[in-house]
Amino acid sequence: MILEIDYGNTRLKWRVLDAKSSVVIAKGSVFDAEQLISHLSHAGYDHFVFGRMCSVRSSADNEKIAVLLKSRFGLTVQLACSQHQLAGVTSAYEDAQRLGVDRWLAIVAAYAKVQDACVVIDCGTAITVDYLSKEGMHLGGYIAPGLRLLSGVLKDCSGLSAEKYSTDEIGYELGVNTQGCMNAGIKAMAIGFIKEALTYGQVKLAYPFTVVCTGGDASLVTAAHENAVMCGDLVFDGLAIACPYNVEK
Repeated sequence: MILEIDYGNTRLKWRVLDAKSSVVIAKGSVFDAEQLISHLSHAGYDHFVFGRMCSVRSSADNEKIAVLLKSRFGLTVQLACSQHQLAGVTSAYEDAQRLGVDRWLAIVAAYAKVQDACVVIDCGTAITVDYLSKEGMHLGGYIAPGLRLLSGVLKDCSGLSAEKYSTDEIGYELGVNTQGCMNAGIKAMAIGFIKEALTYGQVKLAYPFTVVCTGGDASLVTAAHENAVMCGDLVFDGLAIACPYNVEK
């Protein structure tokens, strides 16, 4: 089996794949490395031939999970990093490694899927937007606060909390109480930002492009652009490109 890990700011997402077919056997998310080890052990996933990980966490966090995986499963994970070029994509960053690895992998995977100009939008803790030309040139992008961050800012500044939102019902509905108004405003701000980013894409790219979206709140993008292509595991797809497993090993 192959273990894949996407260690984000708020969650640690994982997948277990069949080593020969690359079919996903199981997937999930936890909060930290200890929970991952416990979950995999109890589920009987303990015979891994390869591991790969992308992480936006600190070096200390990465070292901790690497030690735990080595101790429990005898597994050494390959850590992905941002590069200047990969799979036909060229980074816009002068220092390529300063581009967040999760953004980089999503960009690479999106271009591998469409092989054409695209705008890649990842709606998680932050909302990131990246533009790629039809030649695979990364032209830059935006980073903006996501729904949870926006809600947290309002709570910190006002002492009020927005209602627990559901991205299953995204739109411009109006609130009828303070919390509902905050919730509606947060969603409207996010959707408005995405629409503006897509409008700018028409100027920046100057030719038709595909909108590719991912992340826990990706329905924000489909609310802003009905023809967006939703790819739930875009970062994992990019991770497989960056850290391929040689089945003949």
